[in-house]
Amino acid sequence: MEEVIFVTIKGKRMLEERLTELISQREGTAKKIREAREFGDLKENAEYAAAREDQSNLEVEIASIRAKLPNLKVFSYAKADTSKVSVGSCVEIQEVGGKKSQKWTITGVIENDPSNFYISNEAPLGKNLLGKTVGDIIEINTPAGTTKYKIMKIAVGQ
Repeated sequence: MEEVIFVTIKGKRMLEERLTELISQREGTAKKIREAREFGDLKENAEYAAAREDQSNLEVEIASIRAKLPNLKVFSYAKADTSKVSVGSCVEIQEVGGKKSQKWTITGVIENDPSNFYISNEAPLGKNLLGKTVGDIIEINTPAGTTKYKIMKIAVGQ
């Protein structure tokens, strides 16, 4: 059974646009291979090897996106469940014994952006938060040790 990949409409469009862009690059990559073949012996032809590697990378990315598309489950931040943490929720957590809080929006792996406080449902923090309610305490293992956080608030994500 294939794994569900959560994504917003915007994220799905970005993935589809990337696929279209990659497919459009195929002819250019094939042209580079044809041109590189003209340089002679293929065993010692660096341009040919590089062009073939580019083609391989292109095809791997195309196949990866095509494999993901049927498994996408579109969600909306505006419709997130606020009774418990779910994909689309914005969760305010506070370190147990600390005063500073953090707000994280739970998103799918494709739109993961920790620098802007969007955390994937597949990341350790995201996984630990899913299904929890206000007042629950979670533990996160980090290289520095285990840290406990209390869920302070659950809201609709942005």
